[in-house]
Amino acid sequence: MPEAGVAQGPPDPDAHAPAQPASRGRGWLLALAAIVVLGVAASLSAALMWRSSVRARERDSFEASAANVSGTLGTLLRRDTDFVKSVRAVLTVQPNLGASGYDRWLSLLEDRQDEPAGYGALIVKTVPASQLSAYQARRNAEPAYRSLVGHVETVPAGGRPSYCLLSAGSADLLYDPEVALLLQGDWCDPTSLIGGFEHNGTTRAKFSRALSESGGYGIYSVTLSNVTSLIIEVAAYRQGVPLSTPAQRRAATVGWVLGSFDISSLMHASLGGARHLAVTLYHSNPGLGPEYIGSTGTVSGPHVFTHRSTLQADGSWIVQVSGTAAASGPSALAQALVVLLAGLLATLLLAALVLVLARSRERAMAMVREKTGQLRHQAMHDALTGLPNRLLAIDRVEQMLARARRQQLPVAALYVDIDGFKTVNDTFGHAAGDELLRIVGQRLESVVRGGDTAARLAGDEFVVLVEGSTLDAGPELVAERLLEVLRQPYEMSDAGGRELSVTASIGIALGLRASADELLRDADIALYEAKAAGRNRYVLFQSAMQTAVQDRLTLQMDLAGALERDELFLLYQPTFDLRSEHIIGVEALIRWRHPERGIVPPMEFIPIAEATGLIVPIGRWVLRRACRQAARWQAQGHDLGMSVNISARQLDTDELIADVRAALADSGLEAPALTLEVTETALMRDPQATATRVRALKQLGVRIAIDDFGTGYSSLAYLRQFPADVVKIDRSFISEIADSKQSKALIHTLVQLGKALEIETLAEGIEDRVQLETLQREQCDHGQGFLFSRPLEVDAVEAFLRSAGARAGAGA
Repeated sequence: MPEAGVAQGPPDPDAHAPAQPASRGRGWLLALAAIVVLGVAASLSAALMWRSSVRARERDSFEASAANVSGTLGTLLRRDTDFVKSVRAVLTVQPNLGASGYDRWLSLLEDRQDEPAGYGALIVKTVPASQLSAYQARRNAEPAYRSLVGHVETVPAGGRPSYCLLSAGSADLLYDPEVALLLQGDWCDPTSLIGGFEHNGTTRAKFSRALSESGGYGIYSVTLSNVTSLIIEVAAYRQGVPLSTPAQRRAATVGWVLGSFDISSLMHASLGGARHLAVTLYHSNPGLGPEYIGSTGTVSGPHVFTHRSTLQADGSWIVQVSGTAAASGPSALAQALVVLLAGLLATLLLAALVLVLARSRERAMAMVREKTGQLRHQAMHDALTGLPNRLLAIDRVEQMLARARRQQLPVAALYVDIDGFKTVNDTFGHAAGDELLRIVGQRLESVVRGGDTAARLAGDEFVVLVEGSTLDAGPELVAERLLEVLRQPYEMSDAGGRELSVTASIGIALGLRASADELLRDADIALYEAKAAGRNRYVLFQSAMQTAVQDRLTLQMDLAGALERDELFLLYQPTFDLRSEHIIGVEALIRWRHPERGIVPPMEFIPIAEATGLIVPIGRWVLRRACRQAARWQAQGHDLGMSVNISARQLDTDELIADVRAALADSGLEAPALTLEVTETALMRDPQATATRVRALKQLGVRIAIDDFGTGYSSLAYLRQFPADVVKIDRSFISEIADSKQSKALIHTLVQLGKALEIETLAEGIEDRVQLETLQREQCDHGQGFLFSRPLEVDAVEAFLRSAGARAGAGA
């Protein structure tokens, strides 16, 4: 090697020059080798971590989906048990309820047609042996019962003190003659088909007895004629007797309610179309272990997750959800290989890219964390407003209650509902409604403290959760702040750029509760009271409100049969010409004479009738009865007009036009003698459709009056849109006529407006001569009130007419 010989001579720096780059090259090779080794190690590590993070994200995605399935299934199960509760409540209140009565009650439920998976319910009654023959004869004579079972079978008397017989139910439950035959007979006789029917080691008769004694719910699945149903069964007891012990409950049992639901449809509905999930449902009846109820869906693959949770819905349910994460891209292994190849390529190209690779890896990990956080956020937050959703709100209520128990903190839930939100949706469209909800969410967030929670529960329903020092001055102060910020005008781009003004109603539940559901339930009850009290206010929950809710349900059921029992009647309040003070007509006012409560004020039963839709048949009855009475008075020589109030629900359909036409034809009353009174609020529910119906009514020849004028929209544009003959000035302005310059000025304006538009004006609630004389000076056309007459029965009206005629004759 020449380098050796040279090395032995004198030092020659130039001779060593070539060796320096070689040395550097070997160093770079070592450095490059080290970089390659480190790069490969880093790439492998990144690939493994990437795969792990993707797997974790898939797990989180599955958990969120499983929680949603469990929550949905819980909601559906609570809905079904609530229906069975309602049937039991009806049977408790009306122990003599038969098949026909049950069918009428069922037809009054507004939302039954919207419930998926419902087959219906059966009612089994306990009949003493002494009443067996009479009861079966009465039951078998009902057409509704014969329609239910298809044929009639009589149970012969035996040696037992009582019998358990099918009495009412839904016809679609008995979908097969063999099923109908099985469900007849004595349910408490272990030797009968149904009484001896065994399930999970116990007979039907033993199971019914156990339910009576426990007071709980029996829940199981049954397959008959290849149809599998979820059965929810509960005993019903007599009212007003003690139910503390099993013996007392057994003695007080009047029957059983069995709700039947399509378990397959129920579970499919809980999955919401998710094909990557499967759900299995179990339930534990009292004294028995978990029992399989049903399952739906099948999943397979290398990474199948399982989520098991317990639901409390009138019993313990076990929900097991299994499946995979929803497909959203390449598999975790494929993504990990891409990361590895990218790392190796970057390492081989340039050692300096190691730093870039490190930064890329950091960015990739940040992205994984971000995506994982987004999934968690989406599962627990409302997509429209960004607020916590119902699931997260309930979790925070539970945490809040737990802290309150440990630390003795005051807690409150404020249930917020937007007044008139449906009107915004109907008038301006759902886009405007969504924009309004987003703004409401922003305003709620701006008011609450950092430690408190504002959440959206559903639709236009929100909840604000507060605790600690925020409540030192009482939750009313928080409610006042919320009402103030929510009533501020809303600038709406989706409503044509105009400003909208809406209000809110708030229900407040204060103090400890056993669970989040109880706290929110009490707040919801208080919210209903705030709505009923006129809206745009808050109401604090009181324990008496729960009783009021039950009382309202009883009143609603009684009102359903009030027409058939002839409990409704009409009073007539005279209307006078203010110039001559002569009677010119009457206004028909409905009253309810309840057999137990006495006279029920309209303000108590009219809102119930409006909410349930009963106002439509009641309004039709009022219209026919008032027209007939007006025709009788006119036949007696009294030239009286008849005014009838029309509800917003009646204005919603074209049936009103047919009802008015039929009432006029049936009574023989001339159309101009009939005035239909409609409130401004009812007119504006759907202005375009309402205007069309009002014009159709005008074509019949009847007169139209706008009731409570001045308290609602009061726009000249509406007066031009609706062809009104009369505007009724609200009594609130008349009562302040002596003390309020504003009321007097408004009355003057309304009277002059009526004259300019050739519309009659009628003042309501005239109670003293000062009010009358003021209205006469303003040249108001007509009026009514206690100064002239209170609402009168028919005989009293006729006596009043005779007295008025006698005074007129004497004056002549």
